[in-house]
Amino acid sequence: MTSLPQLVAGIVGGVGLVLTLGAGYLVVRGPFLGGPTLAPRPLLATLAVFIVGVAVFAWGITQYARL
Repeated sequence: MTSLPQLVAGIVGGVGLVLTLGAGYLVVRGPFLGGPTLAPRPLLATLAVFIVGVAVFAWGITQYARL
């Protein structure tokens, strides 16, 4: 049975993974998947979300592994 902190860390890691995958898809869909490229400001915001998603994912999975 998992503890509550381990469950929260796993959920945080999962949210970070979803953020990373979603933002990554929005960045690469234009050049590589034939979709429209984002305008400069939304592209910058998407890249910021991608970086935050990677950080949240790394923190959550590291905490999960330590608990």
